[in-house]
Amino acid sequence: MSEDLTAAARYGRYAALRRRILTAASKRIPLASLAQQARALTLWDGKQVRPADEMQLAAIFDLGVLDPLGEHGRAIDRQARAEAPPPGSDEYRLLGALAVAEFGLWRILGPHPEGGVMAEAFPGGEPLVIWDRFLDRNRAPGALVGARIAFPEEDLPMTCGAVVSLDSRVVERLLQDTPAQRGPVIPSLPLAEDDAALARLVAEPAARLKLTALARGRGFAAMVYRTAIDLGLMGPVPGRTPPELLAQA
Repeated sequence: MSEDLTAAARYGRYAALRRRILTAASKRIPLASLAQQARALTLWDGKQVRPADEMQLAAIFDLGVLDPLGEHGRAIDRQARAEAPPPGSDEYRLLGALAVAEFGLWRILGPHPEGGVMAEAFPGGEPLVIWDRFLDRNRAPGALVGARIAFPEEDLPMTCGAVVSLDSRVVERLLQDTPAQRGPVIPSLPLAEDDAALARLVAEPAARLKLTALARGRGFAAMVYRTAIDLGLMGPVPGRTPPELLAQA
C-alpha cells in the first residue's frame, strides 16, 4: 500500500476488505460452534440463533470467527485456507492481522483530528488512535468499550466488527468473578459520569493485575459479552426480557 495515502484513506480500503473477509468467514462457522457461542450468550432458543439486534449477532460471529468457546476451530482459519490471498497484498495483511487480533477494554478519549478515535487501554494503557467510523457515536469521552483490535499496519489499529458499550458494573463483576446470570434482562444504558467508579475499582494494583490476567486468558471476550448482556447493556434478550419491554424495544 502506498505510503502517500493518509491513514483515513488506508482505513477506508481496509474497512471494505474487513467486511468482506469477516462476512465470508462467518459463513464457515459450523452449526455446532454457532450454537455453542449463542448458548454461552443466552442467544439460542434451542434450535437457532435468536439475537434481538445486530450487535448481539456481531458478538456471536466475533466468537465463532475469531475466538470460539469449546474445542471448535476458528472460522478465520478456515477462510484463510479456503481463499488464501496473494502474499504481500492488503487482504493478506488484514487477514493475518485479524487472525491475531486481541480483545480488550478501551476508554474513549475523543475524536482524533485526522480521523479515528483517541482511546487508551483500560486500565492504564498508552493512548492510540483506533479506526472505526462509529466508535465515538453516542459515546462521550471517558466511555468504556470492549473491542477486538487488529493491526493490518503498525499505525492503523482498527476494530474487528463487534464493539460493546460497558461501564463500572461490568468491571466490578469481572473483578468479583460474578458467575453468569440466568434471570431477567432489563435493557440499560451505560452509567453516565462513571469515571470515579471505574477509578475506584482499579485503584489497587491487584485489581489492575487481575483485569490484565483476565484479558490475556482464553474466553475473555465471551465473558465480557455475557456480562454486558446480563446487565442489559446489549439490549433486550428474547426469552429473558419481560415481553412488555421486548415489545417496546
